[in-house]
Amino acid sequence: MTPFELAFTRIDAANAEDPNTIIVEGRSRAAELVYSERMSAMLARVAPDAPDALQLAARAQHLRRWTIPRDSYAMDRAGYHRWRGELKRRHAEWATEILSECGIDAETTAKVASLIRKENLKTDFLSQTLEDVACLVFLQHYAADFAAKHDHEKMIGIVQKTWKKMSDEGQQAALALPLDAGVHALVKEALAVARQQARQRVSRHDLAVILAAHGDRGGEDPNASLRRHCSALATEGGYHSVAAGILRGEPSLEDSVLTAIASGAKSIAVYPMFMAEGYFTSKVLVQRLAALEIAIDVHVMPPLGADPRMSALMLAQAIATADASGTEPAAARLLIVGHGSKLGPASADATRAVAAEIAKERRFARVESAFLEEAEFLSDALQRALHTPTVVLGFFSGDGLHAADDVPEAIATTAACAIYAGSIGRSPRVVDLIRSSIDAEFIAGP
Repeated sequence: MTPFELAFTRIDAANAEDPNTIIVEGRSRAAELVYSERMSAMLARVAPDAPDALQLAARAQHLRRWTIPRDSYAMDRAGYHRWRGELKRRHAEWATEILSECGIDAETTAKVASLIRKENLKTDFLSQTLEDVACLVFLQHYAADFAAKHDHEKMIGIVQKTWKKMSDEGQQAALALPLDAGVHALVKEALAVARQQARQRVSRHDLAVILAAHGDRGGEDPNASLRRHCSALATEGGYHSVAAGILRGEPSLEDSVLTAIASGAKSIAVYPMFMAEGYFTSKVLVQRLAALEIAIDVHVMPPLGADPRMSALMLAQAIATADASGTEPAAARLLIVGHGSKLGPASADATRAVAAEIAKERRFARVESAFLEEAEFLSDALQRALHTPTVVLGFFSGDGLHAADDVPEAIATTAACAIYAGSIGRSPRVVDLIRSSIDAEFIAGP
């Protein structure tokens, strides 16, 4: 056999070990082996001239997936994303091992790993093609089973998310698939609902921006970073208006919204200056806005901490702090400090997730997380490695009590070998994240 043929055989042999089975044409077969065959068949349908790297990546897309079950991670949104991230990493590693052993050249092997990790989606044609194929396989072979297990509204959302993942070519291919009648009806309805929900794009001078925040407690100058971000957005964004909307302080969220409407704004973007999609973003903000019964479009954006670019921003700040103090990052620990909460997992999950993303870059000897209001507490994390050079970076949106007082106090009290990089929410570069997110959602033109 050629190295390519041998690699296919080895991948299939690994997937054939899946203890989970499905019935195909009256025969019980290993579930992941069937999935890999369906991926290859769909790839041959939409891209018959696919290069070796894409064919191998399609075959190894779910390589040994059953060994990392979903319930090995928290059964919430953050846990799901950590599970998916670990799957992509491990699938790529296992595929790399097999391809190297089969004599596949290093360049092809590296490309296969990159494709499996879904790097450069929307910009890399091969990566996007693989994503299209996975979505098409889901719609044709698995969506009907999903529909039997989930309520109708959830399935509409699942189909809409699947559709957004695909390229225009992938969407056209989906419309041509011989879908189950129920799935075909779901796709038709999901697309109709999406068209109804499509946000009307507006010009900058018609859009009011409100940075919604809890409000700092303590610190030398509460809400100072929030005011700076508002000022920078107002200067650089060209929006109708920019204001803070504070849940516990002034100006209040309601006052800022009503002021924007009274001054002629046609749409309002409410950007939560929070680090997790938790109680305040999913309930408090939504309920307080709904109570105003606003006639114009008011949209609550995902919070600052959920921005996928946050990990890169934090890593850059941590490295800059280490360099300024003469600390070598590769010999130091990076400690990401979050608020944490006794009321729910959102804050801690978001903190651990961003720490995990930073750790993937391997710039620090290790990356850990600690919290102010739940275990592992910051003081305990510092005491556990008192003499290890440590950069402490706050996963906070502002510079109030926690960022300005609690973290420095813990470092001083423990006498740890640690330097404080401050709160990431104070970074001037946060404004770039906010502006680009809002523009992508709302802006039609200059």
